[in-house]
Amino acid sequence: MKNKKLNILVIEDHLGDYILIEDYLNEEHLDIQLTRATRFSEARELLTAAHNFAVVLLDLSLPDADNNEGLVKSVVALAPKIPVIVLTGYSDKEFGVKTLSLGISDYLLKDELSAAQLSKSIYYSIERNYATIQLGESEKKYKSLFDSSPLPMWVLERNTLQFLNVNSAAINLYGYTYDEFLSMTVKDIWVKEDAERITSFWKSSINDTFKTTVKHYSKAGKIIELEIKSNPIEFDGKEARVTLATDITARVEAEQALMLSEQRFKALVQEASELVMILEFNGDYSYVSPSSKIILGIEADLLINDNFFHLVHKDDITAVKEGFRKLTDVKRIQLKSYRVKSECGEWRWLETILTNLSNDLSVGGIVANSRDITEFVEQENKLIESLLRYNIVSKATSDTVTDYDVQLDKMEFNEGMEKMFGYTQEQIGSEGEWWNKNIHPEDRENVEAKTEELYKSGASNLQVEYRFKCADGTYKYILDRSFLVTDEQGNAKRMIGSMQDMTEIYEYINTIKNRNARLKEIAWTQSHVVRAPLARIMAIIDLLQVQEGVADQSKLLGYIVTSAQELDEIIRKITEKTEQEI
Repeated sequence: MKNKKLNILVIEDHLGDYILIEDYLNEEHLDIQLTRATRFSEARELLTAAHNFAVVLLDLSLPDADNNEGLVKSVVALAPKIPVIVLTGYSDKEFGVKTLSLGISDYLLKDELSAAQLSKSIYYSIERNYATIQLGESEKKYKSLFDSSPLPMWVLERNTLQFLNVNSAAINLYGYTYDEFLSMTVKDIWVKEDAERITSFWKSSINDTFKTTVKHYSKAGKIIELEIKSNPIEFDGKEARVTLATDITARVEAEQALMLSEQRFKALVQEASELVMILEFNGDYSYVSPSSKIILGIEADLLINDNFFHLVHKDDITAVKEGFRKLTDVKRIQLKSYRVKSECGEWRWLETILTNLSNDLSVGGIVANSRDITEFVEQENKLIESLLRYNIVSKATSDTVTDYDVQLDKMEFNEGMEKMFGYTQEQIGSEGEWWNKNIHPEDRENVEAKTEELYKSGASNLQVEYRFKCADGTYKYILDRSFLVTDEQGNAKRMIGSMQDMTEIYEYINTIKNRNARLKEIAWTQSHVVRAPLARIMAIIDLLQVQEGVADQSKLLGYIVTSAQELDEIIRKITEKTEQEI
């Protein structure tokens, strides 16, 4: 959340308290936008209009609000989907508990407020509110999500508080079996010192939606602190309540531990993966977190005796020092990524945020929060090199290179689309449908089938032939070789392809096919048509040789002459066709 911009509405008429809240938030968050309302009427206008507030901080002492409970109800009604945190000077714990039932996310006393506490409350309120909204939407659509919810849930008979149903998360949290739960009431797991309060609260809200905190015993006897949200429902024909519970045991323990910790570690997390340093303007250290060993290979105890600027690369030192100088005018600045030298002599890339807390007695210096981005920079450089190679190859090849984003249905082409098919940039569409509709109708179904088979099979390569329409309406024969890129789950992500023009090859093949057909025709003529007149000549000659005294020999000789002429004409035509093919 600290790296995300927060839009916060602060309803506070006291300027000093508002400035204190602003300082606390600036101390804990990198990017916030505060909107202030000094009266309830102003807050009502802001909440009624279009807005995107992540959280509302509400002071109960407003000049135009006489009744605290009424004020709380009104603000909650105006911001039903926004967590509302009460910041007040009243230490009325009973009223604080009651506000939770009115829909308030948290109740904080100004006298006990700290930057870390406020940040935690905002963080948990936003997360809790998000979970609550998501659950509400899910309950309407998917009742089955009850069992698979990661948060403990149960259904109680509204009057007896008998368990009617529990989910797996509740079973795992408490240690009871499903059947054991159904034989119990929720009273059986109440912590005794909290039972009276919960009984009174339950009776007063039996038919209402409420939110409160409770303490329960697990089967092993461990006390579990919970924040619950309960709604009246009808379950299997019975009046019931469904309850969503959030285990806040760890949070409560963490807050108690935080109160006992040193003030310095309210702003710094010692065991964080980031490198945290407190520096002077001249680069001397006053604190270095243990993560220096992980990032730089240097123990914090050794590094603190050196100077920060000694580690910075000579080409980056000027920009880094300039960032330090700017802290005299601004409180926080993010340095441009720079290199520092590790223990083994390697250069590591860091991304650093500097915060000037020199005037804060608990810090007394410049807080530098740095994270190692070496791997990211190296990957970025590799990507740039890869893109450069891709552009070079794309320009060098005569093929049309395609890059199709499967999820966004967007396709990009290199210059080959213009050179090979004659389209102008204005004619080329970016959606996959444009490419698809230009495939020859007789080939389209085959291309789609093979592409779909590639998605399902898990293979990575596809080779398919088809005809593609040119700008002038003609078609070219294409050999398309594509490579499929998938995500970690194996889902199709991108397809990189190369469209090779095979038109000349296909035309050459068709020419050969046509020539072979004509040669086949000539061969057939030689083997069939020539044989007819030749057979007649041979039969007549045989007749003349075998049978002497055949009458009307002149007529037979005439047949021979006619057949010879016919044979000569056939041979002449065969010769002409053969010469044409040659």
